[in-house]
Amino acid sequence: MRYLSVLFGSVFVATAFAAAAVVTAPPEAEAATGGYVGKCGGGKIFLSADERQSFYLHNQQRKSHNLRQFCVHPTLQKVARAHSKDMIQRDYFSHTTKGTSRQACDRVKNAGYRFRYCGENIAYGSGSYGEPQSIMRSWMKSTGHRRNILNGKYREIGIGAYTGTYKGMRNTTMYTADFGTRL
Repeated sequence: MRYLSVLFGSVFVATAFAAAAVVTAPPEAEAATGGYVGKCGGGKIFLSADERQSFYLHNQQRKSHNLRQFCVHPTLQKVARAHSKDMIQRDYFSHTTKGTSRQACDRVKNAGYRFRYCGENIAYGSGSYGEPQSIMRSWMKSTGHRRNILNGKYREIGIGAYTGTYKGMRNTTMYTADFGTRL
């Protein structure tokens, strides 16, 4: 597993590597609220406003590069949310779960998601730097993050966004995007 971290302005981003419902972008007002989106295999799954906007932004990037759009997989969603929340609550920023040696794809595997391909992007920002658009701009400026978002081998995604205090900064939103393709 390779680790890359980059600082862009006030947004910190990191990426990790390891060896279908299609949703189009909603009107701006709709994307600014939480709501249900189609999940992999049919049905719907609820995403918070930041998660939902980030999901749409991921798919806008993929669509603009003629790639298949992501669907949200419930297991990846659960793992991504839990990691973002854990990083805020225990005040750390890493692909490795604090106090363990578990990496992104270990968490995904331990949750029961059997994958052929797996990867993760993480980032955080405060205030307007913590908005999904700012996070996506930073990810797309970083070679490793961009590679994950535009990797045609990835079919499914889970996006966790959790807001709290991180390193003394209030109103910090921590993002985790877990990518995968099942066996």
